Amino acid sequence: MKLLTFIPLLFCLLGLSYPEKQEVAMSQSDQLKGTWKRDRIQIQYIVDSHLVHEQEITAESGNIYDFEEEKVRVKYPDGTSAQGTYAVVKEYESKKVILNLPGNTTTYTLIAVTPTRMIWQRDLDDVYYKEGSTQKSAERAICTEEFKK
Repeated sequence: MKLLTFIPLLFCLLGLSYPEKQEVAMSQSDQLKGTWKRDRIQIQYIVDSHLVHEQEITAESGNIYDFEEEKVRVKYPDGTSAQGTYAVVKEYESKKVILNLPGNTTTYTLIAVTPTRMIWQRDLDDVYYKEGSTQKSAERAICTEEFKK
């Protein structure tokens, strides 16, 4: 029984515990550098843990994200833009991209990034969707966005 008490203490002393959040090494964060144009959006609407509706949008004119160093500039389809900062952090086994824009902080889960493609996701709460001509509500939705460089 004493052994079970000392094992966590030993791990703590040796620094073997895994931190909840940590900054990702610069080389991994560097993969986001450059200009990314939104290519496609997929939204999955969920009610009572069931997928009730799915929607896919091909973005003819979507947001453009320009990542450089620790700064990000977002160009919106209406011609306006916003400038802020971003960070890539590792939380448990996934990477998160945190965008800090004026008046808004958004966290995305980074699904995949290659030299030419990037996919991230975020959860949306209390959303509405159209099924035929009827507007319905969903307790949450998963929004997956795909970008190309």
